[in-house]
Amino acid sequence: MVQSQILVQTPEFKPAREGQTVELRCRNGDVSRFNVNWYRVFPRKQRAWVLTHQRTGMIIDTGGFSARLHPSRVTSNNTYIIKLTAVTISESAVYYCCVLGEVCGDGTLLNITCEYAFEYTFYPL
Repeated sequence: MVQSQILVQTPEFKPAREGQTVELRCRNGDVSRFNVNWYRVFPRKQRAWVLTHQRTGMIIDTGGFSARLHPSRVTSNNTYIIKLTAVTISESAVYYCCVLGEVCGDGTLLNITCEYAFEYTFYPL
């Protein structure tokens, strides 16, 4: 039943620096029953499809950054995983996993910062 299908995404917030590897997880009731679609949403933009992880294990992706995108699934705990290597600031977005079209998790906010972030200290005059 669609109503009982709950998708739990972890983490809710994932900070990372440019060049790092991040892992996003989506747990559902039974990975053998549903294809999982991953989307990302940039500020003030429509959601954009990233990939489909079919229940058979087959992966269909956009090809845009597939060399750095490593999807997997763990059937023992019903979890789909996407690992993104060498992240860039432009990949900062909210990532969602969805089944059956519109049944989605709460999303993971991926916040990538510059590798050379500076910390400023202000001293009173």
